[in-house]
Formats: sequence, structure tokens, C-alpha cells
Amino acid sequence: MCRLRGMNVKFLPHALEQMRVRGISEEEARLVLEEPDEEGAANLGRLYAQKVIGHRRIRVVYNRGADENVAVSVMLRKREGGRS
Repeated sequence: MCRLRGMNVKFLPHALEQMRVRGISEEEARLVLEEPDEEGAANLGRLYAQKVIGHRRIRVVYNRGADENVAVSVMLRKREGGRS
């Protein structure tokens, strides 16, 4: 998978609302995309990037485009051992 450093990222309103509710900053979401600990395929042909920042594991689900990547969803995932 290819890291998104330097790529233009657009956050859909749904992703921005999830970030607001979950206390995830745009800077944190961009860091997840630029320097993920894990990447993979998500549902509906989308991709995900995931990173542990502090005590939280943040996952960003996105669509990759030629000129722009679109963050569709931003969530907190449970950490290993069952803690979120």
C-alpha cells in the first residue's frame, strides 16, 4: 500500500461529524493517513489506514483518487487486549 504523504485529503461531512463526536482532530486523522501502522482493504472497494496515537487506535476509511483522497469514515478501534 502507498502512504498518502503530500496527497490532498478531503473529509466528507460524515467523517468530520464522527471526528467531532469522538474527539479526533483533523491533524490526527491526517497523521493516520500519512504514517499508518496498518493499512488494508475495507468494504465497498475502500481502503483503511490505522494508527495508535497515545492510548487510542484511530482508523480512517477512505477512497483513493488520482488527485484527491476522500476520507469517508473516522473511528476508534479497540486496542489489543480488548481495551479501546
